[in-house]
Amino acid sequence: MAEPIRIANCSGFYGDRLSAAREMVDGGPIDVLTGDWLAELTMLILARTRAKRPGAGYARTFVTQMEQVMGTCLDRGIKVVSNAGGLDPDHCAEAVADVAAKLGLSPTIAYVNGDDLIPRLDDLLA
Repeated sequence: MAEPIRIANCSGFYGDRLSAAREMVDGGPIDVLTGDWLAELTMLILARTRAKRPGAGYARTFVTQMEQVMGTCLDRGIKVVSNAGGLDPDHCAEAVADVAAKLGLSPTIAYVNGDDLIPRLDDLLA
């Protein structure tokens, strides 16, 4: 039988405790750190933010948390999975890559893009 995968979650919404990622990483052995930033109110906040600043529709608190724990996660082989990219996952990934470069770290960073159907709304309603 395979060993269980230990998953710790560090967010339930944008604005959740900033210390949660550090607490989860330091709290015990884990294999995966996850975070869910896309509560309904969060999506409204991200949409308003992106309307004012294109490319900024992601949870910046995630980037701050990654700055705090990225080195430890890499050292311990902890994978990080989140939906903090919100409306701009590519820009979120770039921000995390910038943090990694600043820290002298080289994590593998991936993101999923293409699920925003708003640009196709007229076609879908036709």
